Amino acid sequence: MPRSSLHQPIAETAQRSLFDQPISDAAVAALWQGQVTDAITLVRKEQHVDLKEAKASVDAYLRSHPALQRRIEQDQSDARTGLFRWAVFFLIGGAGLLYFLT
Repeated sequence: MPRSSLHQPIAETAQRSLFDQPISDAAVAALWQGQVTDAITLVRKEQHVDLKEAKASVDAYLRSHPALQRRIEQDQSDARTGLFRWAVFFLIGGAGLLYFLT
């Protein structure tokens, strides 16, 4: 039997990386609540990896679940819009207060 037939071709070999590890139910629940940083923290603690690997693992999970990724992006967009509105409100309120006090 030829030696090459004993090994699977590289293309067929399932190479498992750190990013292929499933994330826990608690991390998934945090993602569904929009808490991406909490999910990354949970992955770091549970898988004993550094920040870069934990973020890559969560990002890989999000890429494989596009509905969840769209929901998180929408939540972040809404948060930015709300922050912008509050900033404009305080600037106008501050300008009005300054006008009336001087």
